[in-house]
Amino acid sequence: MMSAAHKLKEAKLPNIEILGSGRIDERESSFPMAVQLPNGDLLCSFGVGGGPSASGGSDWSRSTDGGESWNVEGTILDITTDPDTTNFLKLTISPDGGTVYAYGQRSYRKVGEAKQRDEPVFCTSADGGHTWSEPSVIPMPSVPLEISHGLLATSSGRLLAPSALFPPGRLGERVLAAVSDDAGKTWPSHSVVFQDPNDELGYLEQKLAEIEPGRLIATCWTATLDGVLDREDSFTLSNDDGSTWSAPMPTGIMGQTMTPIPLGGDRLLVLYNKRYGDQGIMMNLVTFTESKWEVHFEDTMFDGRATRSRDDVDQGQGEWNEFQFGFPTAIKLQDGTYLATHWSRESGHFGIRWTRLRVDF
Repeated sequence: MMSAAHKLKEAKLPNIEILGSGRIDERESSFPMAVQLPNGDLLCSFGVGGGPSASGGSDWSRSTDGGESWNVEGTILDITTDPDTTNFLKLTISPDGGTVYAYGQRSYRKVGEAKQRDEPVFCTSADGGHTWSEPSVIPMPSVPLEISHGLLATSSGRLLAPSALFPPGRLGERVLAAVSDDAGKTWPSHSVVFQDPNDELGYLEQKLAEIEPGRLIATCWTATLDGVLDREDSFTLSNDDGSTWSAPMPTGIMGQTMTPIPLGGDRLLVLYNKRYGDQGIMMNLVTFTESKWEVHFEDTMFDGRATRSRDDVDQGQGEWNEFQFGFPTAIKLQDGTYLATHWSRESGHFGIRWTRLRVDF
């Protein structure tokens, strides 16, 4: 009989292994999100032009070999003139794999000038990402917006379109999700995903995921409304398919942009940007309750090769122009591994990096 000590020795400890990494695009691109089609192909969208200032349109690439190599296939939504617009759209996929959604914000502005206004738009593909529909506009309040995630298509067929309200001086005062139960034809309601009851904190770079049918989680980089100074990242939960959300709770992680990837039950793979101390994109294994997170594993997925002290920051928004990497997200692949993507400035220009992960948890 195997002893208890031997069983403990044989048990796998929580671990994330990096299996490979490479580049998808090098054209001053940023803000990628990937999906896997039922046939195994991978698609990744990203903004092209201006790096994280997102001063161009949205292209997509395809991989037919599990992410090892990528080919640019075209433009989902291009910039326009008369009116002058730019955009960056992010991919998600329906539970049945039949529809790919490209969602994000279209900004009315001339390249190199300040934005005049933003609007949420989405395009769809029903042929595996080969062709894309014209953009449809989703109703949102007429204030500056930050859209930092794709549409969440839940197992019930509901679509949630998240967006943070970004009025001057009150960045992220609320994160809303427009709700559609007819495949995006109409958006009759909005739910409040994040809002500080004390009116002191703003919520940035929202990310949403479905833990199990009808149960959702959202995370946000959290900062003060006054001065945009970082606080611990926050999370909320919904038990009714995104109609209502719990009060924001701290994760215990002092990060910035953060993405939760459900692993089943109360387990998460979490990617986040670490901007203070040794900078990089961190990968964590976490368990959660209604009110707290517990980290069981942490390591660096991408080394930012820079160090920054919190004492160097007087106004949080001022440091955004110095960011050299960001927007980490990941999807589970059909073989059980995970494909992460993010943008980074390497060899003097902005581009898209993929990283493949094996998770033991």
